[in-house]
Amino acid sequence: MSPGGALVNPKSEDNMDKIVSPSPGSAAPAAREDLPLFRQIPGHHAPTPFYLTADMFGGLPVEVAGGEISDKVGKPVAAPHTHEVPEIYLLMSPTPGGAVIDVVADDKHYTLTSPAAFFIPAGTVHHFVTRSAEPGSYCLGVLLNGG
Repeated sequence: MSPGGALVNPKSEDNMDKIVSPSPGSAAPAAREDLPLFRQIPGHHAPTPFYLTADMFGGLPVEVAGGEISDKVGKPVAAPHTHEVPEIYLLMSPTPGGAVIDVVADDKHYTLTSPAAFFIPAGTVHHFVTRSAEPGSYCLGVLLNGG
C-alpha cells in the first residue's frame, strides 16, 4: 500500500527517453534515470524526493525517500506525522559519526549517530531533526509497503 500523494517530477518530460521499465511481471533488467520523483506527503513541509516508488519496475514492496541532509541542520523536514506502513530511517555519512539526528517517535526521544538504522512501526507518530551533518550525509526513509 502506498503512503499516498501524487508524484511530480518537473524534469520528467525532458527525461522520458531515460526511463526503461519492464512490463509487469517481467524479470528483465531495467533502469530509471529520471530520479528523484517528488511526492507531497502529509505532514512534510515540502515535496519529498523518492528514489524508489511502489509502481516502479512492475511493482515493488518498498519505497525509498529522502536525501542529503547537510543543509537541513536544525530544520525539521516534517511535522509529527504517521504512515500506514512501517518505515526504517537509514542514516549515512562519509565518515562514521558524521551525521546526528534526533528522532521523536510516540513522544520518546532518540539520538542516532551515523551509520544507523531506526525502525518506526506503522501508525507511530514521528519526525526527526538533523543536529549535525557533514556534506554527503543522507537520511533515507524506507517505507515497507508489503508485497
